[in-house]
Amino acid sequence: MKFKPSLLPIGIGSLPHVDPYEACRIILNYFPESPYWPQLPLRSPKEGMLVQFTEGMPGFVMEDEKFYFNTPFNPNSEWERFYEVYFNEDLDYFKTGEQYASGLHTLLRLLKDRRPIFVKGQITGPITLGLGISDEKKIPILYDPNLREMILKSIAMKAKWQETQFRNITPDSKSIIFFDEPLLSSYGSISMNLGSNEIIEYLKKSIYELKDLSGIHICGATDWSIIMKMGINVIHFDAYRFFPNMLAYTKELKEFLLSGGAIGWGIVPSEEEYLKVESLSTLIANFEEKIDLLFREGIPFEILLENSFISQSCGLSSLSEELAEKALKLTSELSKKLREKFKLLGQYR
Repeated sequence: MKFKPSLLPIGIGSLPHVDPYEACRIILNYFPESPYWPQLPLRSPKEGMLVQFTEGMPGFVMEDEKFYFNTPFNPNSEWERFYEVYFNEDLDYFKTGEQYASGLHTLLRLLKDRRPIFVKGQITGPITLGLGISDEKKIPILYDPNLREMILKSIAMKAKWQETQFRNITPDSKSIIFFDEPLLSSYGSISMNLGSNEIIEYLKKSIYELKDLSGIHICGATDWSIIMKMGINVIHFDAYRFFPNMLAYTKELKEFLLSGGAIGWGIVPSEEEYLKVESLSTLIANFEEKIDLLFREGIPFEILLENSFISQSCGLSSLSEELAEKALKLTSELSKKLREKFKLLGQYR
């Protein structure tokens, strides 16, 4: 990755708001150089993490707040249409419409007169989507080879569509599409019947269409050595609660960073009980202590600073609007203070 974020702030999708303009206004206020579009699951069931990117996927059924996929190839006409547009590379078919992502379309409108350094989008990753939604027999769709291939193709094209929207609106800005994979924190448990090679394969098939930057967000402990093998540019982790887990992979992390990768420090907590007691000074001390531990493990300090983002540990939709804004404000202020201290202001490249 040629882009060096140098402690720029970055946001993790969800907010508790129901008004997309208010959510985007807050984001642009605190992250003018690096905005992201807000996911608003409280606004509509269609904006929930598992449903939000199912638009256009053949066989998807939503009844009230219940949803599932029909076993392929039912209905057959939807599957025929899907493969027709896929092989014709009809990118518009794979769009995420405004009723599914009001925050995305609102941000696109508001970005027309702005020139940020980069713009962040996100999409539910194939492991979380494939294990989170089942067919009518209550079997996760990732275990059906036809449904799995369909969602891998869909996610790849939907990510490409999102990237294309950013390129059209802000051609001078970098774009980064994150694949949200909270279920990968279950890797190695009896609840996940997937091997490392399968995970790498599915994630690689999801990101391969992107021309710009790709990222992954996992808000728990996992085997980071697997994630670092999949060709992703940015790894976002919960540095507030799960830093010891990342510290166990310092050898792999050093190789990842030296080869051009970057990490997103989820150092601002997203849980109410922690966020209420944290301040800018405590977060600065927390970050410096942890980055020093990585330096002591042999990762060059300059590389750690230049190849890092500052972020929240996870999405903020479970908080009140006031606390969510506090998290974004702390992220922005922490980023600015650290960049001033380490003389990184304006050094993005």
